Amino acid sequence: MKVTALSLARAFVDTAKTLPAEEHVALADAAAHLLAAHGLLKDARTFPALVARVWREQEGIVPVRIVTKTGDAGSVKKDILSIVESSLKRHCVLEERADPAILGGFLLSVGDERYDATLRGALHQLSARLTQPVSLSQS
Repeated sequence: MKVTALSLARAFVDTAKTLPAEEHVALADAAAHLLAAHGLLKDARTFPALVARVWREQEGIVPVRIVTKTGDAGSVKKDILSIVESSLKRHCVLEERADPAILGGFLLSVGDERYDATLRGALHQLSARLTQPVSLSQS
């Protein structure tokens, strides 16, 4: 079997679930050693995020990210999280990020799906509609 960062992440998660939390640091050290031993040092930087993704997948948790100008969606975040959880019938974990380039609105990521509810996105859609050719045929 070929050793990959993903296979190590899966093994890490499976093993970590059987160990007390105070032993996770030693397990992480062992994983880092295995990454190096198998020539996967380039994956060492992204390995923690890969472990988190595998853990969420195994637990059936869906990551939800809201990106706003300030990084705080206010009371809307509870409503969005509630709607997503009831739609998917799965537990979700919310993460908020700031992006000063956003003029208004928000970007929503649910798992691998992306939804653009920004002012820039709305203006882009309007521009695309306004530049479409208009049919003058009469029926």
